[in-house]
Amino acid sequence: MATCVRFLQCAGFRFDSPSWDGSEAWAKLRNQDLWHTFQAVITLCRTENIEFLFITGDLFEQEYVCRETIEGVARSFSELDNTRIFITPGRRDPLIITSAYRLAVWPRNVHIFSSRVGSVKIPSHNVIIWGAGWTAYHQERPFLDGFKVSNEDAIQLMLLYAAVDPENSTEGFIPIRQEQISSSGLNYLALGHRDVWSGIQQVGETFWADCGSVEARSFLSGGHHGVLLGEINKESSRFEFRELGQRQYTEKIITIEGTSTINEVAAKLLAETSFEERQKDLFRIKLTGTILDNETMVQPLQKILETEFRFIEVLTSELRTYPQFRSNGILAAKSNSGYPTQAQIFVEKLRERLVNASGSEDIEHWELVQKIGLTALGQGRLVDED
Repeated sequence: MATCVRFLQCAGFRFDSPSWDGSEAWAKLRNQDLWHTFQAVITLCRTENIEFLFITGDLFEQEYVCRETIEGVARSFSELDNTRIFITPGRRDPLIITSAYRLAVWPRNVHIFSSRVGSVKIPSHNVIIWGAGWTAYHQERPFLDGFKVSNEDAIQLMLLYAAVDPENSTEGFIPIRQEQISSSGLNYLALGHRDVWSGIQQVGETFWADCGSVEARSFLSGGHHGVLLGEINKESSRFEFRELGQRQYTEKIITIEGTSTINEVAAKLLAETSFEERQKDLFRIKLTGTILDNETMVQPLQKILETEFRFIEVLTSELRTYPQFRSNGILAAKSNSGYPTQAQIFVEKLRERLVNASGSEDIEHWELVQKIGLTALGQGRLVDED
């Protein structure tokens, strides 16, 4: 019997999701980045001799994913001859009747967990892998109420798309509690839900971690993005977080003093960033300081920096902007009567919801509503502003 279990944990690919901060052209580029990251995961499984690949939710974006994408993922999994793959469907890719998981013939090395907590015993490794998936867009019951492992001699691992004692609990999402983890008897709990890496946590004898999404999607999800590699046996555990994100969303706050000039601000930003960063990553610059009207500097500074940065957005720290707003040219249109257009009314109605959104998931939801609504009002046309 194997004395050690080697696994790789990842989550949040959200294949075919249109939700990326940046212009339409950048969204296409980020989708290409996502495939590069996915292939890097497949390569890691081979080079690191990974025995178990854990995908803890949101592999797909159910509302948008194409059959071709699903079949491509299944083909890649079939190439991992020495790796068994365990998937727990999450909130964005639940195992519903029309689920993306039902649109492909999955290879024999793939196991997809369903609604109730179930397990797969692997005698050759003396391991039991537990898991439960979402089967609706709203979670109906908690996962770990009364859960306790049944065979304490084996290595006990579990996959869940869940959050541990979140500060802001949302409707239809039931968190798991620290005491439930401690009393579970698990050696390791692999979680998905967060945007960013949680770090390795321990409650009682149980280790747990949420590896976050493999790629950042917005300026709200700054931090580390990648996968978790782990080795576990009954006596010890070893974990390594490995960053795989292709690009970062970097936000900088620049203080404008009374004597500051636009050229000085631009020079400061160039000195703080490398050429490689300016060409690879996405930047948002927020202006703050003693000048009462920093907005007068926004457009001139934007024009200067656009020649040096591949993607940059300049705004004042008091403003909150949404890329989908500016990517739709119909907002610039004015009605002949002088009254607001339908698009302008629509945007104003949604602005309050965005400002009051609690967390990145809420914001992404309303940004997507904006994008779909503005596209419909523009008769399906998205026009970039000059």
